Amino acid sequence: MNNSPVFVVSNPRDFYELTLAQDIDPAIDKPDPGGMKRFCATHPNAAPFAEWSRTAPWTASWADETYNSLNAFHFIDAGGASHLVRWSMESTLSPTPVPHAALASLGPDFLEHDLVRRLADRPLTWRLVVTFAEPGDPSNDATKAWPSDRTRLDVGTLIMQKAEAEADGPCRDFNYDPTILPTGIAVSDDPLLPARSAAYAKSFDLRTAEAADYPHTSRPPGDRP
Repeated sequence: MNNSPVFVVSNPRDFYELTLAQDIDPAIDKPDPGGMKRFCATHPNAAPFAEWSRTAPWTASWADETYNSLNAFHFIDAGGASHLVRWSMESTLSPTPVPHAALASLGPDFLEHDLVRRLADRPLTWRLVVTFAEPGDPSNDATKAWPSDRTRLDVGTLIMQKAEAEADGPCRDFNYDPTILPTGIAVSDDPLLPARSAAYAKSFDLRTAEAADYPHTSRPPGDRP
């Protein structure tokens, strides 16, 4: 899930072009400052995400953010009927906006440190809210938000009690695959889902190969999370 209400692209080809637009230009040792402008000019479906990124308030915590599936899925009910859905983890804390300039003074990894500090005091909770599509709502375009009047169902609570370091934590050697789903949930025709599945599998293979090459360290030299 992501804390944006929409994704920046709707298909793997556009994501590849987005990656190229953000790539490092060897001549200046940083991304081409005009790359994203050109990308947005030729990919108008990225406009909602760009508007969100320009105007959404910043916070200094993961705990007060809401996270959205963005991709659509099918919920299959007991009678076999399929319902197109998206879902969100809605924080039970009110967001606390922080000026962007003030974030620079918080130091590196401040989000991780904030999470650990909060969990030392008490668990954090999010509400799992499912939104049901109506006819005409896109199932295959994560750049388009569904109207706000759609039926929403509060189906449970996520309780976070503990956070562990990534490098040697219990999730390091798992491959997250959004297409491997429990009974009663199925993928939609969103083209990003199979692309994510393939990319994450490749990433997992590379990570495990690095661990085999450097068995006595949590990460190979120079590796970053």
